Amino acid sequence: MAKLVITLDGKVLKEVVLSKDRTTLGRRPYNDVVIDNLAVSGEHAVLLRDSGTDAESYTIQDLGSTNGTYLNGAPIKSSPFREGDTVDIGKYSLRLLSDTRQTTFGPSRFGATTGFGNSRFGNSGFSDSRTRAGDAERSYKIKVLSGDAAGREILLSKEQTTFGQRGTLVVSVMHKPRGYELVQVEGEKRAQVNGVSLGLMPVVLRSGDVINLTGIQLQFLQV
Repeated sequence: MAKLVITLDGKVLKEVVLSKDRTTLGRRPYNDVVIDNLAVSGEHAVLLRDSGTDAESYTIQDLGSTNGTYLNGAPIKSSPFREGDTVDIGKYSLRLLSDTRQTTFGPSRFGATTGFGNSRFGNSGFSDSRTRAGDAERSYKIKVLSGDAAGREILLSKEQTTFGQRGTLVVSVMHKPRGYELVQVEGEKRAQVNGVSLGLMPVVLRSGDVINLTGIQLQFLQV
Protein backbone atom coordinates (compact mmCIF):
# COMPACT_ATOMS: atom_id res chain seq x y z
CA MET A 1 0.00 0.00 0.00
CA ALA A 2 1.19 3.51 -0.80
CA LYS A 3 1.92 6.23 1.72
CA LEU A 4 2.58 9.95 1.78
CA VAL A 5 5.74 11.07 3.56
CA ILE A 6 5.34 14.69 4.64
CA THR A 7 8.47 16.77 5.20
CA LEU A 8 9.34 20.35 6.08
CA ASP A 9 12.86 21.66 5.41
CA GLY A 10 14.03 18.09 4.80
CA LYS A 11 12.69 16.76 8.11
CA VAL A 12 10.03 14.06 8.14
CA LEU A 13 6.92 15.26 10.02
CA LYS A 14 4.62 12.28 9.51
CA GLU A 15 3.67 9.42 7.22
CA VAL A 16 0.10 8.82 6.03
CA VAL A 17 -0.98 5.46 4.60
CA LEU A 18 -3.29 5.98 1.61
CA SER A 19 -6.13 3.56 2.34
CA LYS A 20 -8.88 5.48 0.49
CA ASP A 21 -9.67 5.98 -3.20
CA ARG A 22 -10.02 9.73 -2.57
CA THR A 23 -7.68 11.56 -0.17
CA THR A 24 -8.13 15.28 0.44
CA LEU A 25 -5.30 17.64 1.41
CA GLY A 26 -5.76 21.03 3.04
CA ARG A 27 -5.77 23.26 6.10
CA ARG A 28 -9.32 22.52 7.29
CA PRO A 29 -9.61 19.83 9.98
CA TYR A 30 -12.05 17.70 7.96
CA ASN A 31 -9.41 16.89 5.32
CA ASP A 32 -7.86 13.42 5.23
CA VAL A 33 -4.40 15.01 5.38
CA VAL A 34 -4.43 18.23 7.41
CA ILE A 35 -1.61 20.74 6.89
CA ASP A 36 -2.16 23.53 9.40
CA ASN A 37 -0.38 26.42 7.69
CA LEU A 38 -1.73 29.68 6.27
CA ALA A 39 0.04 29.07 2.94
CA VAL A 40 -2.18 26.01 2.49
CA SER A 41 -5.77 26.52 1.33
CA GLY A 42 -8.69 25.10 3.30
CA GLU A 43 -9.30 22.55 0.53
CA HIS A 44 -6.01 22.58 -1.35
CA ALA A 45 -5.71 19.38 -3.40
CA VAL A 46 -7.05 15.84 -3.76
CA LEU A 47 -5.42 12.49 -4.52
CA LEU A 48 -7.51 10.09 -6.60
CA ARG A 49 -6.51 6.44 -6.85
CA ASP A 50 -6.53 5.38 -10.50
CA SER A 51 -9.08 2.64 -11.16
CA GLY A 52 -7.84 -0.55 -12.79
CA THR A 53 -4.24 0.02 -11.68
CA ASP A 54 -2.13 -0.85 -8.66
CA ALA A 55 -2.60 0.98 -5.36
CA GLU A 56 0.45 3.18 -5.99
CA SER A 57 -1.00 4.85 -9.11
CA TYR A 58 -2.77 8.14 -8.43
CA THR A 59 -3.87 11.40 -9.99
CA ILE A 60 -3.38 14.63 -8.05
CA GLN A 61 -5.66 17.61 -8.65
CA ASP A 62 -5.33 21.17 -7.39
CA LEU A 63 -8.67 22.41 -6.00
CA GLY A 64 -8.26 26.05 -6.99
CA SER A 65 -5.79 26.74 -4.19
CA THR A 66 -4.41 30.23 -3.61
CA ASN A 67 -0.71 29.34 -3.71
CA GLY A 68 -0.81 26.42 -6.12
CA THR A 69 0.28 22.79 -6.13
CA TYR A 70 3.69 21.78 -7.52
CA LEU A 71 4.62 18.33 -8.81
CA ASN A 72 8.37 17.73 -9.00
CA GLY A 73 8.92 21.50 -9.13
CA ALA A 74 6.30 22.31 -11.81
CA PRO A 75 2.87 23.88 -11.16
CA ILE A 76 -0.05 21.58 -12.01
CA LYS A 77 -3.83 21.54 -12.08
CA SER A 78 -4.20 17.79 -12.60
CA SER A 79 -1.43 15.26 -13.20
CA PRO A 80 -0.52 11.59 -12.73
CA PHE A 81 1.16 11.02 -9.37
CA ARG A 82 3.49 8.01 -9.20
CA GLU A 83 5.74 6.37 -6.62
CA GLY A 84 8.74 8.60 -5.98
CA ASP A 85 6.99 11.80 -7.11
CA THR A 86 6.90 14.78 -4.76
CA VAL A 87 4.15 17.37 -4.38
CA ASP A 88 5.05 20.73 -2.82
CA ILE A 89 2.28 22.65 -1.03
CA GLY A 90 3.59 25.84 0.51
CA LYS A 91 6.82 24.89 2.28
CA TYR A 92 5.69 21.30 2.77
CA SER A 93 6.72 18.36 0.59
CA LEU A 94 4.62 15.22 0.22
CA ARG A 95 6.34 12.25 -1.37
CA LEU A 96 4.51 9.15 -2.60
CA LEU A 97 6.22 5.91 -1.60
CA SER A 98 5.39 2.26 -1.23
CA ASP A 99 4.61 1.46 2.41
CA THR A 100 7.24 -1.31 2.25
CA ARG A 101 10.08 1.07 1.39
CA GLN A 102 12.35 2.66 3.95
CA THR A 103 11.99 6.43 4.14
CA THR A 104 15.25 8.38 3.94
CA PHE A 105 15.40 12.13 3.50
CA GLY A 106 18.27 14.59 3.50
CA PRO A 107 18.21 18.40 3.51
CA SER A 108 16.13 19.99 0.72
CA ARG A 109 15.11 16.69 -0.82
CA PHE A 110 12.33 16.87 -3.40
CA GLY A 111 10.90 15.04 -6.36
CA ALA A 112 11.70 11.99 -8.45
CA THR A 113 10.36 10.01 -11.37
CA THR A 114 7.06 10.57 -13.13
CA GLY A 115 6.95 7.27 -15.00
CA PHE A 116 7.67 8.05 -18.65
CA GLY A 117 9.56 4.78 -19.24
CA ASN A 118 12.61 4.39 -21.47
CA SER A 119 12.13 7.13 -24.07
CA ARG A 120 15.25 7.90 -26.14
CA PHE A 121 15.51 11.48 -27.35
CA GLY A 122 17.73 14.52 -27.03
CA ASN A 123 21.35 15.61 -27.44
CA SER A 124 23.18 18.92 -27.57
CA GLY A 125 26.12 17.58 -29.56
CA PHE A 126 28.44 17.14 -26.58
CA SER A 127 30.71 14.14 -26.85
CA ASP A 128 31.04 11.33 -24.33
CA SER A 129 34.37 12.79 -23.22
CA ARG A 130 32.29 14.88 -20.81
CA THR A 131 31.94 11.78 -18.60
CA ARG A 132 34.32 11.75 -15.65
CA ALA A 133 35.40 8.74 -13.61
CA GLY A 134 33.29 8.21 -10.52
CA ASP A 135 30.34 10.39 -11.64
CA ALA A 136 27.92 7.47 -11.26
CA GLU A 137 28.88 7.07 -7.59
CA ARG A 138 28.56 10.75 -6.64
CA SER A 139 25.31 12.36 -5.48
CA TYR A 140 23.74 15.05 -7.64
CA LYS A 141 20.77 17.40 -7.51
CA ILE A 142 18.79 19.71 -9.76
CA LYS A 143 18.33 23.30 -8.60
CA VAL A 144 15.53 25.43 -10.07
CA LEU A 145 17.02 28.80 -11.04
CA SER A 146 13.97 30.65 -12.37
CA GLY A 147 10.19 30.62 -12.42
CA ASP A 148 7.67 30.16 -9.61
CA ALA A 149 9.68 27.27 -8.14
CA ALA A 150 13.03 29.12 -8.09
CA GLY A 151 15.25 27.95 -5.26
CA ARG A 152 13.80 24.45 -5.01
CA GLU A 153 16.27 21.57 -5.08
CA ILE A 154 15.58 18.01 -6.21
CA LEU A 155 17.98 15.28 -5.12
CA LEU A 156 18.51 12.77 -7.94
CA SER A 157 17.90 9.54 -6.02
CA LYS A 158 16.03 7.55 -8.68
CA GLU A 159 16.98 5.89 -11.96
CA GLN A 160 14.84 8.44 -13.81
CA THR A 161 13.71 11.95 -12.82
CA THR A 162 11.52 14.07 -15.09
CA PHE A 163 11.05 17.84 -15.27
CA GLY A 164 8.75 20.14 -17.20
CA GLN A 165 5.06 20.42 -18.04
CA ARG A 166 3.16 17.61 -19.73
CA GLY A 167 1.88 18.59 -23.16
CA THR A 168 4.49 21.34 -23.51
CA LEU A 169 8.06 20.19 -22.83
CA VAL A 170 9.36 17.38 -20.63
CA VAL A 171 12.93 16.17 -20.14
CA SER A 172 14.27 13.23 -18.17
CA VAL A 173 17.51 12.88 -16.22
CA MET A 174 18.51 9.21 -16.20
CA HIS A 175 21.09 7.58 -13.94
CA LYS A 176 23.37 5.41 -16.09
CA PRO A 177 26.66 3.58 -15.35
CA ARG A 178 28.63 6.39 -17.00
CA GLY A 179 26.80 9.14 -15.08
CA TYR A 180 23.60 11.16 -15.54
CA GLU A 181 22.13 11.57 -19.01
CA LEU A 182 19.55 14.11 -20.18
CA VAL A 183 16.92 13.24 -22.80
CA GLN A 184 13.83 15.05 -24.06
CA VAL A 185 10.69 12.91 -23.89
CA GLU A 186 7.96 15.37 -24.89
CA GLY A 187 7.50 18.68 -26.69
CA GLU A 188 8.06 20.23 -30.13
CA LYS A 189 10.35 22.94 -28.81
CA ARG A 190 13.77 21.66 -27.83
CA ALA A 191 15.27 22.01 -24.38
CA GLN A 192 18.80 23.39 -24.18
CA VAL A 193 21.93 22.56 -22.22
CA ASN A 194 24.27 25.53 -21.78
CA GLY A 195 22.49 27.27 -24.67
CA VAL A 196 22.73 24.33 -27.12
CA SER A 197 19.50 22.64 -28.26
CA LEU A 198 19.00 18.93 -27.63
CA GLY A 199 19.14 16.61 -30.62
CA LEU A 200 18.67 12.86 -31.03
CA MET A 201 21.23 11.37 -28.65
CA PRO A 202 21.50 11.53 -24.84
CA VAL A 203 23.64 14.22 -23.22
CA VAL A 204 25.94 13.27 -20.35
CA LEU A 205 25.58 15.99 -17.72
CA ARG A 206 28.34 17.40 -15.57
CA SER A 207 28.11 19.58 -12.48
CA GLY A 208 27.27 23.18 -13.33
CA ASP A 209 25.38 22.49 -16.56
CA VAL A 210 22.33 24.72 -17.04
CA ILE A 211 19.18 23.23 -18.60
CA ASN A 212 16.67 25.60 -20.22
CA LEU A 213 13.04 24.46 -20.53
CA THR A 214 11.43 27.26 -22.60
CA GLY A 215 12.31 29.94 -20.07
CA ILE A 216 12.61 27.83 -16.91
CA GLN A 217 16.23 27.24 -15.97
CA LEU A 218 17.53 24.25 -14.01
CA GLN A 219 21.09 23.55 -12.91
CA PHE A 220 22.71 20.14 -12.50
CA LEU A 221 24.97 20.20 -9.43
CA GLN A 222 27.03 17.82 -7.35
CA VAL A 223 25.81 17.60 -3.76
